[in-house]
Amino acid sequence: MAFVLLILVALAAVVIGAFFVGRQTGVGMLKPLGEYMRAAEGKCDECDALAAQVSDLKERNLFLKQLQQIDREVNRNLSKQIKEAQDERLTLEKEVSLLRRLVQEGGGGILQLKDFKVEAMGTPGEFRYSFTLRQLVQGFGESTGEIEVQVIGKRNGEGKDLSLDKLVGYDRLRHRMKFKHFQNVQGSVKVPDDFEPEKLIVEVKPETDKMNPVSEIFPWSLE
Repeated sequence: MAFVLLILVALAAVVIGAFFVGRQTGVGMLKPLGEYMRAAEGKCDECDALAAQVSDLKERNLFLKQLQQIDREVNRNLSKQIKEAQDERLTLEKEVSLLRRLVQEGGGGILQLKDFKVEAMGTPGEFRYSFTLRQLVQGFGESTGEIEVQVIGKRNGEGKDLSLDKLVGYDRLRHRMKFKHFQNVQGSVKVPDDFEPEKLIVEVKPETDKMNPVSEIFPWSLE
């Protein structure tokens, strides 16, 4: 009996020893695992910080793009206003020049061309032009005559200017003038593929007495 008890005590001691050894081994294994988890948590904090920085940079980039868009709009509006002011100044200078000539020549009617524009139509190579012709001298009476329009440009990239009506199948554009105060003139022109328009020349040839002819050059600028 004593021998059996001795064996049981020995087995219990072995089991308890193995338990403590296993416990120490497990603790030793868990220690680096805990260190790894703490390191991973630190890296997660760094990732969060980087994510916050990326988000901040994205917001700044969006803000800069919005500023650039605003700058472009402001520059576009300023360019438009400058062009309108320059056109208005040019119109006023022409009026002054015409009136000065009227005074020097001792009377008569003075015609003015204004509001000229060119627009592309639905058919390729076809364009619509329009302008207003008015009498600057009040009470002058009826103005009659003929208006001729020439389209000037280059063909096949050649250096010299060429009038479109010089090409085969093209005639000079003509309109009849007859008004007391003003007349809106509108027409269309078909331009061949190998012709590059650069400007238009409008010539007014009055038939009314005491009225001088008028010739104006307008750039080919599409609206």
